[in-house]
Amino acid sequence: MKFVVPILSLRKTVEAFLQRVKQLEDYIKSQGLPVPAMYPESSTLLSQLSVLYAPRPLKAASPAQSIVSASFSKPQQFPPQCPITTPDFHSGQTPDASRGNDSPSFGAAQQPMWASLMTIPSNNSIEVSMDMTAYHDFSEPALPVNNCFDVDWVWNHSLGPHIGTPDVEYTLQDQKQLDPMLRLAPELPHGSLDPTPSAALTDDDDDNSSDDEDHSAVTYQLSARLGSLLATENGEHHFYGATSNFNLVRGKFASSPYTKPSDRSRQAQARLQAAGLDQPVCKDHINRLLDLFFTWHNPSLYIVDREIFNEARKRYEAGDKDTPFFSTFLLNTMCAVGAAFDTRIHTDLPTPLSELFASRAKTLLDIEMERPRIATVQALSILSSHEAALTRDSQGWLFSGMAIRLAIDFGLHSSVKPFVEAGSMSVEEARGRSVAFWGAFTTDRMWGLYLGRPFHNILQAATVETPIHLSESKERHRTKDTSGVTEPNNKKAFLQELVVEHWIQLSIIMSSLEGSLYFHADASKNELQKLAADTWQQLLTWRRNLPADLDLNLDGPMPNDCPSHVLILHMLFEYLAIVLHRPFVAKNYIQPVPRVGQGPQHAREMCVRAASRIATLLAWYEQRFSLCRINIHVVQMTFGAALILVYATVSEHDAGAHRQLAGHLEVCCHALAELGATFANATRTLDVLLQIKRAWQARLVAASAGSKRRGGSVPRAQVRRKEAKT
Repeated sequence: MKFVVPILSLRKTVEAFLQRVKQLEDYIKSQGLPVPAMYPESSTLLSQLSVLYAPRPLKAASPAQSIVSASFSKPQQFPPQCPITTPDFHSGQTPDASRGNDSPSFGAAQQPMWASLMTIPSNNSIEVSMDMTAYHDFSEPALPVNNCFDVDWVWNHSLGPHIGTPDVEYTLQDQKQLDPMLRLAPELPHGSLDPTPSAALTDDDDDNSSDDEDHSAVTYQLSARLGSLLATENGEHHFYGATSNFNLVRGKFASSPYTKPSDRSRQAQARLQAAGLDQPVCKDHINRLLDLFFTWHNPSLYIVDREIFNEARKRYEAGDKDTPFFSTFLLNTMCAVGAAFDTRIHTDLPTPLSELFASRAKTLLDIEMERPRIATVQALSILSSHEAALTRDSQGWLFSGMAIRLAIDFGLHSSVKPFVEAGSMSVEEARGRSVAFWGAFTTDRMWGLYLGRPFHNILQAATVETPIHLSESKERHRTKDTSGVTEPNNKKAFLQELVVEHWIQLSIIMSSLEGSLYFHADASKNELQKLAADTWQQLLTWRRNLPADLDLNLDGPMPNDCPSHVLILHMLFEYLAIVLHRPFVAKNYIQPVPRVGQGPQHAREMCVRAASRIATLLAWYEQRFSLCRINIHVVQMTFGAALILVYATVSEHDAGAHRQLAGHLEVCCHALAELGATFANATRTLDVLLQIKRAWQARLVAASAGSKRRGGSVPRAQVRRKEAKT
């Protein structure tokens, strides 16, 4: 006797049960009842099922669900400072818009974060997709690995001619009788894993055909070109691209790629003692150095979240040595940078104090790299800034590059929305990852400008949210066009996130220009001119739409309560204006023929104006704070402005304009001298600046004298020619 057995997709079955269980769990919580703990022997299996068969979101989410996923489900509200256009994208299309429906990702939801920023916002906001699921379908099962078999994949893709029992015989012909669409499918050999469905069998018509549906899912996973995060046994996440094939893994089944020493703390202490760096430092003094770090270095680049760091430090001191956001390596690098701002004298400690902590950090580096963590990424970026201050350019450049490489290893550039929504990662951890990535990114970009070297454009692959979009205060933007908005509870923290948000936007705007203008030797003059013009418009739009909390009137008096990192943000904008216009100051160097744009005179005016404004900002900063306590990257901004002012003063013939330019130049030189008390590279910069000034002045004087001699010799030559004719 034959029975027709309906086809049930195991994936859909498990998904339905998970959704129902989640619904009941939310109801229990809403009634104030405790949720019973699951049996220990079932927890591992259920965890694997929830990852392999991630349920689709319910139509009506509970209040608890809404709160947890609020930071991901809402459109990211950028303040209207970034209505950016770019010649690469038009009419809201993304680079993937040309792909057909056979792609594993659809529409604008999967565009990278940087591409989303480069589109025109609507109603003073733009919806930016940073959804990792757009690149990889987390709702579908993965290929079976490490003995965790996907039963749905095995069952539905065996495609055998029958599944028999003593009482039940089920054949492919029975399926075709049940589903007329299957009659169009070709006959397949027993056990074939390569069916070729007919063109008439479409995705819209095969809802009841689990075979073709699940085979398509597996095919999409096999064809995926973007990587994903791999969760290891100890809870770490590492990024693997499609060519590694590890991107198909789901669940915590892979072994950690790093080995853990038996007693790392004892090993670290032994190394410090052997190097003579084990001097005890009281906790109060360490806390003071950390305060200096968080006050003067961290606000602009924002590489460490203070709240997350303090919590991780408490856990570490309580015995949890595996916390991802704290290590003694990170602590020593932060103290090294903080010690540079410390004016106290400590007779019981070696001097300079910053070098003591930096030497400790370097001694611990080998141990740290045996099992790195997110704190290692942060520490390497911070250590690179310390090396820059001491003119150790090569070491700093390498440390910054190591931080970026390690950030990619941990997948910090990827959105972790699926992990947060699945409950396998907290919102705090996701936010800490975001802070670490964007801090390392902005530090590395400043290194590229500081040394004039090519940088790794990781923005093409970045989908991670910026810190402000994972903050509770992200809905509370205050702009020039709004009024009556409730002040955030912690305005200082909100303002810091707002500053770094706009710092990141400036880096994104300049990315394409920096790479083409300074490192592409084969770029045409017309291309460079157009790219520079487009970038300048984006910068002007950024400046025009700054929120009221960040806006400054540089033509007016100094504001009374302007934070230090807001002044530095405006210095960065003016410095980038110089970077953009400086190559176009020459009349024929990269000016197209016939001339395109506003010409070299406009470029010169923009450079001089930006340099003068940097001088104004430096004067304001010194009046309100002290130039001995400022972010290290201001040295490069001051150098760029001073160089333009040197050029303008040696070539300016108007007496009034020359006096004004000379005054701005004096401010910049004074600033470099003051910065030299904290950063040795500022002293080197001032020496180089004075050397360039003397060389340019000598060259212009020689050129002027030669011009006068040539001007006097022309009449004598004409006289000789006349005499020869007569």
